Amino acid sequence: MLKITHHLKIFSTSICAISLLLGVLSSFLAWAVYWSVLDWRGSQWGMSDARTQLVLTASADAEHDDGKNLEATRDLARYLSGHGISLLEGSVGDGWPAIVFQSSGSSIGWADALPRGCRDMDSRMACVIESSFSAGQWREHGDAPLLPQGFSVGGVARVPGVNVGGNLQYVLPLGAVPLFPGSVYVNTSDPQRLREISDLFARCGMDVTRPQAQSLWSSLAGDSFVGVTLLFLVLALVCACVCVTTMETARKADLHVRRLFGATGRQVWAGRVRGAVASIVTGVLAGTMLSAVLITVVSGRTGIGPAVAFAAAFIGGTALTVLVTGLAEWFGIRSNDEVER
Repeated sequence: MLKITHHLKIFSTSICAISLLLGVLSSFLAWAVYWSVLDWRGSQWGMSDARTQLVLTASADAEHDDGKNLEATRDLARYLSGHGISLLEGSVGDGWPAIVFQSSGSSIGWADALPRGCRDMDSRMACVIESSFSAGQWREHGDAPLLPQGFSVGGVARVPGVNVGGNLQYVLPLGAVPLFPGSVYVNTSDPQRLREISDLFARCGMDVTRPQAQSLWSSLAGDSFVGVTLLFLVLALVCACVCVTTMETARKADLHVRRLFGATGRQVWAGRVRGAVASIVTGVLAGTMLSAVLITVVSGRTGIGPAVAFAAAFIGGTALTVLVTGLAEWFGIRSNDEVER
């Protein structure tokens, strides 16, 4: 009996240690996914449902008539509005240092929160971007020298993914100024709609190049940090399964005693999994907390989303560890039964 109790203590301690390791690795994966989602949304300036990226370049064959280009841009805005399509464009090169938007539904949350005047293409009002040089100039001196002529500042916009010191200075509704070279995101991947949008871009004096799919899954699949942490977690789960199965052989005497009292293999398995839950929860919780400390201290990265990432890491780590423990216990019990036969 003392030997069985000793083996039980060793098993509980080992399960706790394994759970701690899996808690750390599952936390790293949860935060890697969380950061990847933030980076994906930031790369598209906060458009939550971007489907396609288009790159606009000035057409060499188009007539450079700002009046005609502006009217064509307004036709584009009306087309998008009529079909419930959202658009974001950020300039590159020598164009306006701006982001233009067309918001339909709730795909661009920050644009929907702007003052009404900054969402009307006829109001001649723009919002400066929170982290930009123009925002600092406007707060300190009351002017924004980089705005298009005839426009005034109507407020401040917080745009995800725009870094301090970047070239993007303000946001405008689509149709307020002629289109310019830049990266465009739209929340549709319908080929017919994209052809019609491309034709409207051509009327605006722009060539469309390099269409690319912009899904969250493709972003996650291309994220090396997510891939590496997932690989390490899978390897750790395999190792944990092997370790628990191996430890089960040391509990053969306990299995034999329970069998003598009429317990079935399923009953023994259920009891052992229930008995391991407390150690699993303790280990995963400790591992999740340890990983949060390590991430904060080593990387210095802030905004790790404790409410979302911490909960996802703990719940996911616990579920995976219980699953692996249950599977390993089942294999171990089956193996001991076969040895007895």
